[in-house]
Amino acid sequence: MGNGVLRVLGVILALFVLATVGYQIYAGVKEDYRTETAVIYSSADKVSFRGVYIRNESVIRSSYTGVLSYPVTDGGKVANGSIVAYVYANESDIETNRRIQEISDEIDLLKAAQNPGTVLTAQPDFISSLISEKYQTLATQLAKKDVSDIKSSRDDLLTLMSIYQISVKQEDGYDDRIASLELQIDELMKNRKTYKKAITSDDSGYFVSYTDGYEKKLNLDDTSDITADVIKDVIANEKSMRAGRSKNEIGKLIKGYNWKIAGIIDNSDSVYNPGDSVKLSFASTPDTVTAVIESLEPTDDPSEWVLILRCDEMTYDLVQKRVERVEMTLNDFEGIRVPREALRFNKNNEKGCYVLWGQRVLFKKVDTIFEDNDYILSRITSDESYVCVYDDIIIEGVDTAAYMANSDEVVTVAENDEEELYPHASVTEQTDATSETAAEVSETQAGAETSAGETSAAETSVAETSAAETTAAETSATAETAASEGDVHFE
Repeated sequence: MGNGVLRVLGVILALFVLATVGYQIYAGVKEDYRTETAVIYSSADKVSFRGVYIRNESVIRSSYTGVLSYPVTDGGKVANGSIVAYVYANESDIETNRRIQEISDEIDLLKAAQNPGTVLTAQPDFISSLISEKYQTLATQLAKKDVSDIKSSRDDLLTLMSIYQISVKQEDGYDDRIASLELQIDELMKNRKTYKKAITSDDSGYFVSYTDGYEKKLNLDDTSDITADVIKDVIANEKSMRAGRSKNEIGKLIKGYNWKIAGIIDNSDSVYNPGDSVKLSFASTPDTVTAVIESLEPTDDPSEWVLILRCDEMTYDLVQKRVERVEMTLNDFEGIRVPREALRFNKNNEKGCYVLWGQRVLFKKVDTIFEDNDYILSRITSDESYVCVYDDIIIEGVDTAAYMANSDEVVTVAENDEEELYPHASVTEQTDATSETAAEVSETQAGAETSAGETSAAETSVAETSAAETTAAETSATAETAASEGDVHFE
């Protein structure tokens, strides 16, 4: 058999030994522990219910003949005497006036964009950054359905884009466009008919263009009379609310920014209590608001409790409905989940857990933000002295007393000679690369006794590929020395 073949055979045998020893080391370290990976976990008490909005509302009434046009969006704040609706003869008149106003706004925008004072000082890079910023603002408002501010942001974005076109010399100005728009207005004005009547508000508040018949029945001062039957009745009539609106009802005013919401939940476990601060999420908006449980009363049905919540955050979305699906969240915590059975105390009486880090066992502290019967949540932090995401938390296998006896809080497996921690291994210290290679050769020699001639040749080949190409006898002697000085051997 040629030297080349012997070398290849020797390398294969050496790799086999390395793989075997590596697996034994891994198994020896892992098999004595039961671990759990640390992950981010959320814990909260949540309940979903159909809620009924309660607000102080007054109906705006006015007799009219024709079609209503509202200059104020729902949820918009109006002062006493403000115009909340115009009466036109027909829909065509409303559309003509709307189009005239739309074109007039565009003309004002273009005139502002080509203003000499603005153009001379405009820097393209700066204007470009403002465009990006305004675009993000508009995208956020669209995602949140923030209708009240979308038009303003859109106009600002168009103005900036028009200024940018002039600043980079893509446009000399907008005089031609302005002239064309003015001609369109002239044509529309020929057929324009003004409104027949303007309807004003008799008080200040948040305007809403619809009524549902519950404006007087549900108010903030009378929530003590709200029962489960009242709530169920309002929910049952949800679809027919707007259909029953009187012709002379223009809309309504919501007085103040305080409101309440009533619902029916199961609180038989006494999870929720009056005075609790909770988060409310709604089906109609991605926004959440903070509310307080004002009252929580049992009914004849043990699974039904009448819940009244109060809040002082008013938005466009919160005035659009009388009934809505609501999710109430109490004690919403997010942290790193640590099983309760893994908790230990170190010599300084600090609570934490042991973590497996390669071949090392480390004690890491926990910063408890929530406790349960089965686990705790530790605050998420970049401080590595505390348990971190993806740590291998040791559930079983650590002799706490043995580790607490060590002087260091961070315990290294290779430095600890407690046999009960690793009953399958004797741990010593490795010296250098030469002894490591020689030890591998010694293992190869011990395991390759199939035939005397081939085994001897393989041993010689491994020795030739080891440090400094020593003779097989010298390498064997080196291996014996290395074994006495140290290495990791598993019985």
